[in-house]
Order: sequence, then structure tokens, then C-alpha cells
Amino acid sequence: MTLKVKIDNTNPADKKHYIRGIFDSITPTYDLLNRVLSCGIDNLWRRDLVRNILARNIAEYPNKKILDLCCGTGDLSKRLNKAGTDLFSLDFSFNMLKNGINRGWLGGVNISGDAAKLSFKDDVFDFLTIAFGIRNIPDIDIFLSESLRVLKPEGRLLILELTRPENRFIFFFYRLYLTKIIPFIGRIISGKREAYNYLAETILTFLNRDMLIEKTKVSGFKHVEFKKKTFGIATIYICIK
Repeated sequence: MTLKVKIDNTNPADKKHYIRGIFDSITPTYDLLNRVLSCGIDNLWRRDLVRNILARNIAEYPNKKILDLCCGTGDLSKRLNKAGTDLFSLDFSFNMLKNGINRGWLGGVNISGDAAKLSFKDDVFDFLTIAFGIRNIPDIDIFLSESLRVLKPEGRLLILELTRPENRFIFFFYRLYLTKIIPFIGRIISGKREAYNYLAETILTFLNRDMLIEKTKVSGFKHVEFKKKTFGIATIYICIK
């Protein structure tokens, strides 16, 4: 089976407008559906991502400057914020940010902006994090270059993203779940079947693990580690500047 990877570094504006509209529309039920559709496992993956930061820098973690990209309502940001870090959270959906602030999940500095057009100086952050957001960035090469630019030397970009399992048996049922069950449940709970058709499609068409690792290295990251989660349906990438 050939999967079409939808990357557009040249003219991504229309796609970004479409994606922003999708996330603005599903904001009220977004977090509930994340819990339902993943059976709560997504929280374990976020916890593991944060632990990766803590394990390396436990003594000086509160002094670290972190930018949480595509933060949504702040599901990951709230975990980072609890540790007392100097946290910045960015998302291009104002509705998502507003919801996260109202729920008390977003503290620190909250920014409505484009993850591929970061308004920060060079060498500012110790860590960048992005959970389930990179597959919604059409100009991914520009995003990776911008991420590299704002990271300090030896800084890390940590990516948590859904991936296609390599085992054919598991992938068969995973694809069925993505194409049939997710859109159905999404329509029942949110009334937005098209949005969840789109989100399922992004998982099936996004860069595979090796392709994403290669892109990070081409963009200038000197080393990339990865950790498979839950039979390979999610992956944590640690990209070191």
C-alpha cells in the first residue's frame, strides 16, 4: 500500500487555514474525545515524555525554559507547568488556548501563533515539546529549522506523535479503527465527522518514523533517539541540537 505524504513547504497557508478551522470547531469536546479514543493511554505517553526531561535534568529542571508547541488546551503544558518550569505555550487555535486558560491547564506565557514562524530570538529554549501536533504542520521543514534556531546548543526537541505500527496484523486493525471507529465516535460526541476523518487521515499519510528522523537530521539536529509506545502506535522522538 502506498501512502501519500502531504507536506507543503511552499504554499501552506490554505491548508493551515483549513486545519485551524477544524481545531476551532472541535474545541469543546476535544479533550473528552482524546480520552475516549485512546482509552486514556495518551496521558501515559505524555507522562513518559515529561519524565524524559526530568530524568536528564532533575536538579535544575525548574530553571529550564520550555516551549510547548501546538499545545492545544494544555494537556502537556499543565504537566510541564506543575514542575515550576519557565513555560511558554503556543497554538494557532485561539479557541483551544482560551479553553485551556479557562480550565486552568495553561499557565505561564500563552501565545497564539504559528509553530513554523516563531517570534523568538536564536538559542532561547532548553526544550521544545510537541504532542500530536507535528503531523498537522504542512511546512514541516520550516518548522524543524525554526525549532533548531530557537533551541540552545545541546537543547532538545521532544516529539510525541501517533505512528503506524510495523506489525501487519496490528496495522490491519489499527487502520480499521482509524477509518471507521474514530470518525463514527467523533461524529456521535462532537457532531464533526469531517474533522475526525481528517485527523484519521493525517495518521495514515504522515511521514513514517524513519522519514521523520531523516528530516530532523537534514534540518540540522545532530542526533535523534526514539522510543516506541504501545505496539508502535505512538513514538517519542528526542532530537538533540
